[in-house]
Amino acid sequence: MTEHFGHAVMPQATHDEQAMEDHFLAMRLWTIQNMDPLDKRLVNEVIVPEITAKTGAPPKSSAQMRATLEDHPFHQYWLSLSFFYQDQIWRALGASVDRQYDTLANAVSERTAAPRGSLTLDPDLAIPRYIAAFDHHRMPGSYHVDTSAADFRAGALYDRFASTYLRNLNGGWKNDGRGQTLVAHLRDFYPDLKPRRILDLGCSVGHSTVAIAAAFPDAEVHAIDVGAPMLRYGHARAEAMGQAIHFSQQNAEHTRFEDANFDLITSSALLHETSAAAMRNIFAECHRLLRPGGVMAHVEVPPRHEHLGLWEQMRCDFESHYNNEPFMAALSRVDYVATSVGAGFASDDVIVGYRKGVAEARANRDDFFTQGDPQGRTLLGSWYVCSAIKTAGLN
Repeated sequence: MTEHFGHAVMPQATHDEQAMEDHFLAMRLWTIQNMDPLDKRLVNEVIVPEITAKTGAPPKSSAQMRATLEDHPFHQYWLSLSFFYQDQIWRALGASVDRQYDTLANAVSERTAAPRGSLTLDPDLAIPRYIAAFDHHRMPGSYHVDTSAADFRAGALYDRFASTYLRNLNGGWKNDGRGQTLVAHLRDFYPDLKPRRILDLGCSVGHSTVAIAAAFPDAEVHAIDVGAPMLRYGHARAEAMGQAIHFSQQNAEHTRFEDANFDLITSSALLHETSAAAMRNIFAECHRLLRPGGVMAHVEVPPRHEHLGLWEQMRCDFESHYNNEPFMAALSRVDYVATSVGAGFASDDVIVGYRKGVAEARANRDDFFTQGDPQGRTLLGSWYVCSAIKTAGLN
């Protein structure tokens, strides 16, 4: 028995598949609720005093305590649990997608037979090493592995994983909380923005792109990614959800679009999966592609090391060291304003800070804060935003 939910091309779960998902989600919740606090106590009550006794000074960053912490058996147990349940969720969902692959293929074909939007692929596109060298989020095959000229498996797997892993936390099955948060930010700080052309960078399957397109129904919306299977699935998904989006396979560092071609350029959780050099290139590309008065807006993972305790810093570093998020730890230390200025934006035109995650876009300046959320949501429940306007007359 399978109960349908979501859109027309989303993988569905049988009773037994859903039970398996719920089992490992329960393991994840149990680990967060029961093991995380103990691991934090280990850091504060054992590791910090031990390092202080040895060196005469307490550690100031997670890097100074990593080796000592990772030698401790309890932390090793915490590490094992933290990636075990995620690997098992991927495995369970992958088997579910494979079971219904032919059915999904028919749905993808039907939804793209008479499209509102479009799909353009580039089989010769070089996949950047920061994507090609990792199975991001420990996702088998990552975003780009392509097994046929019509393969969409990576997109279907990622869509189903996102709706499962972040159940009810990031927009439910739509997984569009980042897109809704981005739109809320635009309505707060750029209320007069009426974009005619929008570009969403690193769109994956278009979770955020669909939300942005719905918020600006009069705009022509383009979305790019390096993963062909993500784009094939994302195109069908957008069509199933009634949005006309033009997907194309391109590298956000160097696109094929002409200068001054867009009024709004966005990204959602793209930067932490790139590199420092790529981030600089992406911001410079945003400046090149924006028309005068146009806006770039990036929503990213929230940790900022200057606002985190030692255990929270370690938890952020875990994503890079064990969860195949290569740039996440370094990104938490990046100066977004300096990167924006280096790309050509004026420092006074750059806005950076946290926004509380929302499931429905609404203007609310109280959702924006710059020094870390007083309610402690800098790791969960908020996103970090960097936006800038391209001032007329600047190069």
